[in-house]
Amino acid sequence: MSEGEKLLTDEELKAIEEVVASGNLGEGYNIGIEADSYDLTARENQPALDTEVLEQVNSRLQRHLRLSLLKELKYDAPVSAEAVEVTEYAEYIQKISNPSSLSITKISPLKDECLCVLDAQVIYSCVDNWFGGSPRPLSGEAASREFSRTEEVVAKKVRLSVYSALIEAWAPSLEVQCEFLRSEVNPLLVNLLADNEQVVVTRFKMGGGDEALGAVDIVYPLDSVKLLRGSLVKAVEAKAPKSRLEQQWASRLRGALDEIPFEAVVNAGEIPISFADLANLKVGDTIPFKNIGRSELSVNGLSIFEVEIGSAGGNAAVKLMSSIASENTV
Repeated sequence: MSEGEKLLTDEELKAIEEVVASGNLGEGYNIGIEADSYDLTARENQPALDTEVLEQVNSRLQRHLRLSLLKELKYDAPVSAEAVEVTEYAEYIQKISNPSSLSITKISPLKDECLCVLDAQVIYSCVDNWFGGSPRPLSGEAASREFSRTEEVVAKKVRLSVYSALIEAWAPSLEVQCEFLRSEVNPLLVNLLADNEQVVVTRFKMGGGDEALGAVDIVYPLDSVKLLRGSLVKAVEAKAPKSRLEQQWASRLRGALDEIPFEAVVNAGEIPISFADLANLKVGDTIPFKNIGRSELSVNGLSIFEVEIGSAGGNAAVKLMSSIASENTV
């Protein structure tokens, strides 16, 4: 429709006015239809979190954390990653024992602040190992007591080990940086998120079996992780070696391909000719052309070899001079 052109003609507009004035318009369409409200931002209407990338990150973090602890504290601690869990912030905070080392951390480019939680038993076992003792779970410690100066130093070393492992573990999927903001001992003083907000908890158990030495938790706000869905890259895992049956099938397929016939074409030359000469041609005429020297052998339109045209044993023949297939398949 051009600019200034009316949507309805004057006659159509007049007809509409007459129908409205007469009261015979009748009932319109889509009137009185019941509708239910739908909140796209409601939690129950949002898709579930795909934890595949986080599980890959945790698998790498498990290995890097063990190496980092060995480097920082000479502590070769068994580390095992647990399943990724999504829960409410208040529910998670209530389960944290007091005391614990809670480090509020900015993990860029995540939008909100994250939490690095070191169980007190992890710190105690690291202190024991640092001073030459045997790491073991401790009991009878006073609840809510402050960490000693030595325990704070060790907790800092463990935190740095976790940050280093985080950077390495995230690297194949996303480039991250960890910035320490502040720390607390009492979980109730952290006040990181609203009680009903959801968080993603990734937990790493220290020790194994009966020698459980506490856990290290990395807690991400769920909304921050969801914002990164388009930026996360799934690491490509190495393909498993082919089984015997797969190898036999591949061998038979290659053999079947060897039996497929192809037509090889060599362009012997091109002869420019005018329309008048073409119209005067008759049976018995000879069309001379110079020897073009080298040409190309093509299969299905793809040039494979450079060839030289000649004869062998009284028959026309071509001689393969060089391969040009690699130039056409790059």
